Amino acid sequence: MFLVENPGRVWCHIEPIDFEDDEYLFWDAQGRGVRLTLERGQLTKIEEAENEITLQEAFARYSRELGATVDTTGTLSEVWARLQSNVKPQSRLSRMAQNAVGFGCLLIITLVGVFVLILLGGVIKAIFALLHG
Repeated sequence: MFLVENPGRVWCHIEPIDFEDDEYLFWDAQGRGVRLTLERGQLTKIEEAENEITLQEAFARYSRELGATVDTTGTLSEVWARLQSNVKPQSRLSRMAQNAVGFGCLLIITLVGVFVLILLGGVIKAIFALLHG
């Protein structure tokens, strides 16, 4: 699970083939499910979507994957900060494996079928405000 603070950074976290295969769930800054459309590496459309799980459930799953018990109540930024405080620094071997396998693939393998999630930051909030304003 990771946070993408602007649309240009989406490809820093995911493999294009995994995006095309719908391997990801997305939420906006208010925790609403969204679907992203990317064309030639550019974000072209954001629309509301019904995700298989809520963002709160995604946070709870991520907490379990971290091997922690994190309070998932409060604002999204508070919960995210609590979750991130439980992320352990990667070992040298882990960093080498991550580089060899690829970041997106390693996450999928590591989480063993648990969804890789993205929280989109203020840019999505601004776009939704414009669309629904």
